[in-house]
Order: sequence, then C-alpha cells, then structure tokens
Amino acid sequence: MSRRGGRRYTGKKSVTREQQVAFHILCEGQNTEPIYFRSFPISNIAHCKGYGRTSIALVNMAIRYKREQGITKRTKDEVWVVFDYDYNGEPKQSQDYNNSIEKAISNNINVAISNDSFELWYVLHFENCNAQEGRNWYNNRLTLKLNIKYDKERTIAKEMYELLLENQPLAIQRAQALYERYDLENKAHAEKNPYTTVHQLVQKLNEYIK
Repeated sequence: MSRRGGRRYTGKKSVTREQQVAFHILCEGQNTEPIYFRSFPISNIAHCKGYGRTSIALVNMAIRYKREQGITKRTKDEVWVVFDYDYNGEPKQSQDYNNSIEKAISNNINVAISNDSFELWYVLHFENCNAQEGRNWYNNRLTLKLNIKYDKERTIAKEMYELLLENQPLAIQRAQALYERYDLENKAHAEKNPYTTVHQLVQKLNEYIK
C-alpha cells in the first residue's frame, strides 16, 4: 500500500453518497397549494412558493428559474408547476391552459394540474368524482366531508395535509383512474374534466418520507 497526502491509499475509489432529488415547486395559488406541499415531512423540498400568476406566466417563470438555478437534464432536481383551470368564461382561457401545459412539458418541467380546481385532489380523498364541477362545488363538498367550513384561509390550509393523510392512498387511486381514463381519449387538456395530476407529485414526495 502507498500513502497519498498522509492517508493510507488502498487503490479503491471512495464511495460518495448518491445525490438525492431536490424538488422546486412553483404554484399558481399563494396559499392552498404551497402550504399543502410544504407540509410533507421531507427535507428534499428546496423551493415551494405561491406566486399568484397566470398559468402561462408561471410556466415562463419556471423556465427562468431552471436556467438561473442551473437545473438541466443531467441534474436530479425536479421543477414542478402547480396550477388549475378554474374556468371563468374568458374566450382564450382554454387555449392558454393548453399552451401552458405543453410549454412546460416541452421544457422538461413537470406539471401538477387540476381541472377544474386543486380542491378536486382534496375531494378525491373522500369519493370518486366523475362529473364536471366548479370550484364552489368542491369547496362545499369539502365542508360537508370535513364537517368544518372549508375556504382558502391559511388556518384550514395548514391543517389539510394531516386531515387528509389517512385517505391519501384512496385519493391516489381515484386520481390515477381519472388520469388513465382521459389518457385514452386523446382530448385537449382543457377538455379533461374532472382531471388532476397532483397525485404524481404527491407520489414523488412520498418516496422520501422516512
């Protein structure tokens, strides 16, 4: 054996710990979504913030964020955008929603989307959803199921992860069933309703819970 730098050298390469994935989550909503994802008991979330931007503005921001952070295909970090359709009747809304998703995907940004609202993911913890509903319906349904007034205030938002955790496996199954159903129909993103891919981000985060 030889010595290098005063240390015993065995000829074996040193073993380094495999780099873990860091998640960078940019949310359309400023409270509900970022508070929920920050509630996951893991240390892999490097960034999770709500920006209050439109879907296309959020995607453009995520593209800049990736570049500024030096995140490429070779790195293990994952950038996610979280936004929903929240239909309001504007003429170009469906086009903007579709374009936002396609632009994110083409720039290797993961999408956790919901049609019509993020609260669809919450309701799936309690029941299947097969009919097109609006935000108010989901909010009222959560009030009924949780037996507390559901709104977007920070107080209830901070409790949602724990309140729903027991039923999370069911929500994942139901969300996956919706995903597979619409995946076969080759519809435009705005036409997939009810639909969510939030469960895909949830499953990723769950991999790092000890």
